[in-house]
Amino acid sequence: MPPIEAPDAFSLYVDTHLARAGDATRSTALAWFRTGAPHEELNGVLYATAAALGDAVAEFGRTPALWHSWPERPEFDVEAQLRARGFEFVEEEPVMTLALGSGSGSPSTARPGPATVRPVETERDLAAWEEIWTGEAPNPVTLRALASAGLGTDRTVHHLLAEVDGVAVGCGAAVVAGRALAVEHIVTAASHRRRGIGSQLAEAALAVGRSHGVRHAILTASPDGAGIYERLGFEAREPVRRFIAPAATG
Repeated sequence: MPPIEAPDAFSLYVDTHLARAGDATRSTALAWFRTGAPHEELNGVLYATAAALGDAVAEFGRTPALWHSWPERPEFDVEAQLRARGFEFVEEEPVMTLALGSGSGSPSTARPGPATVRPVETERDLAAWEEIWTGEAPNPVTLRALASAGLGTDRTVHHLLAEVDGVAVGCGAAVVAGRALAVEHIVTAASHRRRGIGSQLAEAALAVGRSHGVRHAILTASPDGAGIYERLGFEAREPVRRFIAPAATG
């Protein structure tokens, strides 16, 4: 079988974010998605030209969101304009991709490990997932937003819980958008880190993708997580820098 051509990481990133919310838009100058949850990772301006930033600011108002700047794409490298508006830098992460094969749709399972990883199927499960992800008690508004794309037979976001002795100790998510998969929200409780649970969750997310015939996976990696994903075969493609609006910092 010939090797699968590496797709444009930028397009994969945008596609798998727009799939998370019914309220989303995409043009040549601007793309954003909005779940309505009071959490910046669940709303985002994925790219914007300098000329389109004003429209995006007016659209989002005080909605918590991550605003993206792409250093290697001049038309969407808007860091200077964001800083001029008082936006605060949050992080720079590499966008990483992985080819998954032929995308035959055959179910696959992750390797066994110290935790049991299972899909979230109920609102109770989703509340436990949110608590692990945020480190706080579930927020009803966030829970509704997560459920809209993450429960039911037509879900695009497949939430995953890692449990040890029946107690939730980790979470992750697999976002399926056509033949693309985003591995997201991999978090392990502090009491259970460095045991391989993060790798288990990432592999389980990839298994979800394979079961849906996905051909390419994408993620962004923190410094602590990059090594995990490199061992799974992910390769860094380009950086993305994220910002939050002044209202979100105060």
